[in-house]
Amino acid sequence: MEDKGTFYFSWIIVSISFVTLALAYGVWYSFSVFFVALLKEFSWSRSMAAGAFSLFVILHSLTGPFVGIIVDRLGPRRVILLGSFFLGVGLALCSLIKTWWQFYIFFGVITAVGVGSIGWVPNTTIIQNWFKEKRGLPIGIISSGIGIGILVCIPSVQYLITWVGWRMTYRIMAISIPLI
Repeated sequence: MEDKGTFYFSWIIVSISFVTLALAYGVWYSFSVFFVALLKEFSWSRSMAAGAFSLFVILHSLTGPFVGIIVDRLGPRRVILLGSFFLGVGLALCSLIKTWWQFYIFFGVITAVGVGSIGWVPNTTIIQNWFKEKRGLPIGIISSGIGIGILVCIPSVQYLITWVGWRMTYRIMAISIPLI
């Protein structure tokens, strides 16, 4: 039987994973809000700008097996820390873009690796390590973080873009998300 300290700490881990997934997938789904601002500023075609998101989704999905290997070698905590660094750098660089190819590299590659490294694979690994039995509820709770992240992040990003512009919004996300 688990002692009470371990039991309560395991639910703190669930809370942290919930927030991590909310922020990671908040970045993913906030693309649609940035998309409008980028089209307005750069007059890119819709397909040109959307290509960066397509690259993001493809690379995010391809990072899964590699993130799994790295999680096995280094542990999920180190992978999440490294991923949050990549995510912060990618978002910071997105605030500096001037051409479409920079957006492809900064968002489509670097940010995708960051989101993949702090996303589903390391967080479910953490939960499986802390809960040897009855894993369904904690995995369900952290999974709902994705939906809550979309619900909270998208209007927040829209508000920030309207208030301070898309470049500053990327900078705010670049600093705040890795710190959280």
